[in-house]
Amino acid sequence: MVYGWAGTILRIDLGMGKVSKTPSSEYTRLFIGGRGVNAKLMFEESKPGVSSLDPENPIIIGAGTLAGTGILCMTKHVITTRSPEQVPEGFTMQCSGGSLAAEMKYAGYDHIVIKGRAEKPTYIHIENDDIAFKDASGLWGKGVFDTNTILREELADPEVRILAIGQAGENLVRLATIEHEYRSGTGLGAVFGAKNLKAVIIRGTKGIKVHDPEAVLKINEELLETHKKNEREVIRLARERGEPEPSRYDKGYGTIGAIAKDYYFDYTEMGVVGYLEGFEWTDLDKTRGADWLKTRSYHDTGCCPFACAGLISVPGVGIGVMRCYPFWNLWQLKMTDVDKMFEATKLMSDYGIDNRNLCWTVSYLMKLHEMGLITVKDTDGIPMEWGSGDALIQTIHKLAKRKGFGAILADGPLQLAKKLGPKAEALFLQSRGQMSAGDELRTQVGYALAAAVDTRRSTENPLGGAYQIWERYLKKIGLEKEIKEAYARAKKTFGDEKAIVPWKWEGKPIMVITAQYGIVVDDTMGACFIGLGKFTDQRSPIKQLGTLPSPVGPVILDSFNAVTGLNVDKNYLISAAERTWNVEKAYNVREGSTRDDDTIGEGWHKWPITSGPHKGRVVDKAELEKAKSKLYELRGWDVDTGWPTKETYERLGLKDVAKNLEKLKKIPKKKKAS
Repeated sequence: MVYGWAGTILRIDLGMGKVSKTPSSEYTRLFIGGRGVNAKLMFEESKPGVSSLDPENPIIIGAGTLAGTGILCMTKHVITTRSPEQVPEGFTMQCSGGSLAAEMKYAGYDHIVIKGRAEKPTYIHIENDDIAFKDASGLWGKGVFDTNTILREELADPEVRILAIGQAGENLVRLATIEHEYRSGTGLGAVFGAKNLKAVIIRGTKGIKVHDPEAVLKINEELLETHKKNEREVIRLARERGEPEPSRYDKGYGTIGAIAKDYYFDYTEMGVVGYLEGFEWTDLDKTRGADWLKTRSYHDTGCCPFACAGLISVPGVGIGVMRCYPFWNLWQLKMTDVDKMFEATKLMSDYGIDNRNLCWTVSYLMKLHEMGLITVKDTDGIPMEWGSGDALIQTIHKLAKRKGFGAILADGPLQLAKKLGPKAEALFLQSRGQMSAGDELRTQVGYALAAAVDTRRSTENPLGGAYQIWERYLKKIGLEKEIKEAYARAKKTFGDEKAIVPWKWEGKPIMVITAQYGIVVDDTMGACFIGLGKFTDQRSPIKQLGTLPSPVGPVILDSFNAVTGLNVDKNYLISAAERTWNVEKAYNVREGSTRDDDTIGEGWHKWPITSGPHKGRVVDKAELEKAKSKLYELRGWDVDTGWPTKETYERLGLKDVAKNLEKLKKIPKKKKAS
């Protein structure tokens, strides 16, 4: 009896209109599921040199191994493909919560591989064992919201789960997203568009068997009790400091709580967020969300009891989801009109656009406008003035429709930066042509290293729950004891107590490896790190100071064993994460990546922070290169090329990958003993 997995990989050829099915068990032993199996499938199913918009570029949807098993916060699906957003293109993936992953498994599928290009706009309807290709011509040109409504009405089933693109994906906009229940991420929508694929609809009724249902229930009970205990601790700390007790508006809505009122972390201590330097902006407090939510909150919703995706109602705009990032986006643009940002967020979700990267791009344009490097002539008469919600809205329309300067922006912000000239390009804070998703690299060098070596080639959350502390603020709130414990644990875990100081390089290579393997484990299992942060002691902001965790926490391990009955130890999961990382790296190596491609944009090295507590900081390029070399050594990679060695592949049971790369002369030569 197989527990936890659905047991099948579904392969779909849009061009031929064919469907085939194979067992997933041949992959799950080494790669478990989710991101892991996706990575191996991507390496096998893709041909070298195939571009992101080529019909033969596969797009792979994988359900987290623990999704659909009843464990709280295990909700993620992973979509893997070649990135249309990167420069140059490479391996990428996005993770999203919601209900799609569970529905996939209830329909009988752990993974879905889609290749080819349909002759006309098409959507795929999957209902258990039945797979149908249906005409989407009537949906082409419609936004995600109308698409979802029409499909549910057409199929007479409000319970179907939908992945869909809007007009941005149809128009092959590089920042376009694939949307699911207001959840998206990295720009993958153009891959759907290039395949004439409007949507994938899934309905399943088979269910998933778990090995120990009683253990699953017990784990959930403990998670809920820990969550209640953490909430009580937050209230206690607030009372101790004489602050108002947090309401649901402070605690919910993803990481909006951090912007509304944060009890563990002073985000302003970073001194900078992208193009808003030094937090000299005096209107920062006007962007906090708690008071706004009191009049705009419509209904709490989400894929776990944390309910992070609350519905918002704004007069004249309508009802939608205000996700967490828009509150950081307010900072990026020096906007105080939260209603306008909600309108923009809703619009981007409907068009299917990566809201984080686009808002950073608009912030970049506003900085150039302030410096006199661009005028309204460069932006079709739109004044790129700080705080302008109208500039953001108009840019969204132009981008999605490929109109005016939006046509250039649609091919990626790097193309626009190059068109604007050398001075503008020099100020472009990016990695591989993608704007940062909100992480400041000049004050957080662990993030800089993680972004440089990330196999996903993505700026999205490159370090996950980073093990770092902001001591000045933590002392203010009386956590001296916890700070001392954190330094002691950092020395034991990472070899140097300075490893948890955000702008120090000591200990960062091992920290990055630990954090990145932790991200892979979460993505393999389908775990939401935000949810786990609210439901476990291990990941709560208070406990993290005194507990630097391994890549695998007890909740993940206990849940995996309860569901599958395999009774493995954490090293089994860490090995699967390392194996996954090396296969993702192998894809990039096969496509021509070398050490020189493990980098971040020159702007991070050359443009210092101009004000605030971190004035003058840049990412030191020499230190980054030293850290890369150490990280390569720790991973068993060749320092000169940045490629995994044959011995590393073989140690991880990846002889087939090594053989493939050896034929292409992409295995580093053995060095002679000195």
